[in-house]
Formats: sequence, C-alpha cells, structure tokens
Amino acid sequence: MNITKFGQTDFEKKAEETQKSREIVAEILNFGVSQQQILRIAYLLSLELENIDAMKNVSQCIKTYIEGLEEPIKSVIET
Repeated sequence: MNITKFGQTDFEKKAEETQKSREIVAEILNFGVSQQQILRIAYLLSLELENIDAMKNVSQCIKTYIEGLEEPIKSVIET
C-alpha cells in the first residue's frame, strides 16, 4: 500500500522555519558583526514583532545591554 503525502506537517513547517532562521543568522555573522551590532540588530528585529507585549518585553530587555542606545546620535557635521 502506497501513501501519497500532500503538503507539510506542522512539525515540518516549524523545522523549515527554524532552518531559515539559522541561515539568516549565519548570513549576518558572515558580515563580521560586533557584539554591539548583534544587540542592535536583535533590538531592531524586536521592534518588528506583531505581539505588542512581546515587543515591549524583548526590546526593553535588549535595550539594557546596548551601550548608548538612549543617547542621541550626532551627525558627522555636529562632531
């Protein structure tokens, strides 16, 4: 008896999403980013979360580790 399979199971979909996420992280790391850049990227990604509570909690947590995030960034002309 042959079983024909159509589509993906929920487990397969989650596994594929996880693999894509890991590939994205690997690509970012290939740029040679610093620890502060990793934190800033994580912060900026946290702001894209649709769940407002998750966005607030994650961004606030990451914000505590980013040096000078609260300081206004001066332009090249001002320095």
